Amino acid sequence: MADFLTSTHRAKWIFSTQELAEKYKASNQRAIQALEKYGATLMEVDADGSLSYPEPPMNPKDTADKHSRPKPLNIEEERYMRVFYENKLQEVCNNFHFPHKIQATALIYFKRFYLQWSVMEHHPKNIMLTCIYAACKIEENHVSAEELGKGISQDHQLILNNEMIVYQSLEFDLIVYAPYRSIDGFLNDMEEFCRVKDDQLHLLKALHETARMEVDKIMLTDAQLLFPPGQLALAALRCSNGVHQVIDFDSNDSVFFCLHASLQIPEEHPLSSEFCTQCFRAH
Repeated sequence: MADFLTSTHRAKWIFSTQELAEKYKASNQRAIQALEKYGATLMEVDADGSLSYPEPPMNPKDTADKHSRPKPLNIEEERYMRVFYENKLQEVCNNFHFPHKIQATALIYFKRFYLQWSVMEHHPKNIMLTCIYAACKIEENHVSAEELGKGISQDHQLILNNEMIVYQSLEFDLIVYAPYRSIDGFLNDMEEFCRVKDDQLHLLKALHETARMEVDKIMLTDAQLLFPPGQLALAALRCSNGVHQVIDFDSNDSVFFCLHASLQIPEEHPLSSEFCTQCFRAH
């Protein structure tokens, strides 16, 4: 069974805020340089998965005519585009009634892809669909590219053409961990340790449903690239508890205090209101 502690997710795909900023800046600068050199940035992906770069202008006058070129996006504008298509990704998955784990896996793939590339180099609409297709494969919920493309009136060949570049950009690290499963685990522990009675189960159910909605919001930020899924799950549960008041976080007898001690998480980190706020802050 896959284990987060020994996973590539933990070893390779959790960064500091500075590291993320540097990656976004590098891809943005590369796209801007391509625009200056070629007059275009968007790469063509051939049927065999190979990339076709824009051809440099043959006429020196073409290079001089910079006023006719499209204006490059800045880093903040790229972020807005990513968030827009992350929301679209969630909509597509909901429309297909995919299991929640597919949506989460596809979102993580999408985020990792755009650590390597600018949205000016690969259109997010096409990459979004390929990430969903790849997530369906890895989560064993097989949907053909034709079926996926037909369901949203898109050419399925674009999905297939981008498949290899997506896998390569993910460095073939396809096993990922989202906070949803951690929420289930924490609530199961709470039910066991607190010896929850049947007439109290509705409290945990309400806590669970709201926490999952909070994770949906977290998944649209960079938190997934900054913190382990267990910490994000705890932050979501704390925010959910702010609504339902099921747990006393300040009591030493609290089940969360026990979990906190066993996980050896710093007192000021995932159970703090500051951490919870950070998880929901727009990236």
